[in-house]
Amino acid sequence: MSGTGEPAAPSGRPPQGPWPVPPPPRLRMPVWGGILLGLSIGGLLVLLAPLVLVALLLTLRVTTAVPPPDGSPLALTASELTGTWQDDRGGVLVLAADGTFSTTEVCGDYSDFDGGTGSGFDLPSRMSGTGAWDSDDGSYGDGATEVTLDFVPGYAGQDVSGFLEARGTRDSPVLWSYVGDPDSGVLCVLEKVDRP
Repeated sequence: MSGTGEPAAPSGRPPQGPWPVPPPPRLRMPVWGGILLGLSIGGLLVLLAPLVLVALLLTLRVTTAVPPPDGSPLALTASELTGTWQDDRGGVLVLAADGTFSTTEVCGDYSDFDGGTGSGFDLPSRMSGTGAWDSDDGSYGDGATEVTLDFVPGYAGQDVSGFLEARGTRDSPVLWSYVGDPDSGVLCVLEKVDRP
């Protein structure tokens, strides 16, 4: 109250009284809104679940894959490839200077593209036989020389080829490949046994 006996002017605040303050109004979603929200969340989960699963599988593949042998990808000339190579179980690959080869129970990743078979499926991962070999110059991909072995047609009734890649150093080269599916973790590594 003021000194004049008149009531005081309101201060802009609601009057305080003994009555309870009502709760704020609740927002209510209509039934159809809840249905649409549920369908939207369900649809999003249906789309995201396969993507998350694929991402997990790729992560597992990368973290569980067996690394290639030590050393860097290596470019080798035909003369550097010529000679005898041996795997850790005594399998032997002989690359001759005339472009022919012979194998005795040597490991490798072998395929018959016409028949749709390969090592780890219908072809063995160790083979003996003869045929022709060739190599690229290592100028594509990671720069490593790839050696192709084409077995004499008719080996086990199939046209079989094998593929190896050069790695390591000139003093200690290896030819290698995964055997079958790279996820299987099986490597074939051949070391040169007749170095100059």
